[in-house]
Amino acid sequence: MKNEIVILITGCSTGIGRELCKILFNKGYTVVATARNVEALKDLSASLKLSLDITERESIYAAINEVISRFHKIDILVNNAGYSVRGALEEINVNSAKSMFDVNVFGIINMIQAVVPEMRKKRSGKIINIGSISGKFVQPINGAYCASKFAVEALSDALRLELHSYNIQATVIEPGPMKTNFFKTLADNSSNLMSNPNSCYSHFYESDAKYRNNQKQADPKEAAKAISDVILKRRLNSRYKVAVPFTYSMITHFPDSLKEYFMKKR
Repeated sequence: MKNEIVILITGCSTGIGRELCKILFNKGYTVVATARNVEALKDLSASLKLSLDITERESIYAAINEVISRFHKIDILVNNAGYSVRGALEEINVNSAKSMFDVNVFGIINMIQAVVPEMRKKRSGKIINIGSISGKFVQPINGAYCASKFAVEALSDALRLELHSYNIQATVIEPGPMKTNFFKTLADNSSNLMSNPNSCYSHFYESDAKYRNNQKQADPKEAAKAISDVILKRRLNSRYKVAVPFTYSMITHFPDSLKEYFMKKR
């Protein structure tokens, strides 16, 4: 049976976004799947598939107008699109970091500015920001990405304060490491820097590569199932950890000095 709740998801070409789209569509919800390259969605079941670049306002408003024209509303926005660039802060390419922030942070703001006016008309809605457990504690050579995910935490908290009187809820999901293309994209974006044997941070880069190769990663299908259960709740909590290893979850509760000690030992 078709459900009239309209859910718009960004970043559906791979990973959590793609799996979340499948789950919600199979449950009967009206799912709008988006990606920069709409061809990446051709094998994905969805109510509507749209090209959407969250860093380009024209692209955003063209997509939103199409959704409103078809379905007359957007009930839930899932800000899922994001990626990582890795490297020590002394060495990281600043333009690459800016591009990452354009997607991970300003892309979310762009989507909020486009969708919230439509939600306000109905005086209801939910905004689900996909952050990361890396938005709760910092790892060496991952500072820029962690900073972008710390920002997602702050944006989500601000949204709740600003939108509660309009009955628009907001939350942030904090997933742990996943078996997706995330780490391949990370490697592609950062390989030149991190493979430099002459870098004074080469010991960090080597250790990080070794750690990621042995790191336990969660199934994105299971994570997407957990996220779908969260976003369909009647009332949302401020944040949710999803598929986070026990050790990582514990670190988030450590005092700063203990967090730093643990990360230095790692």
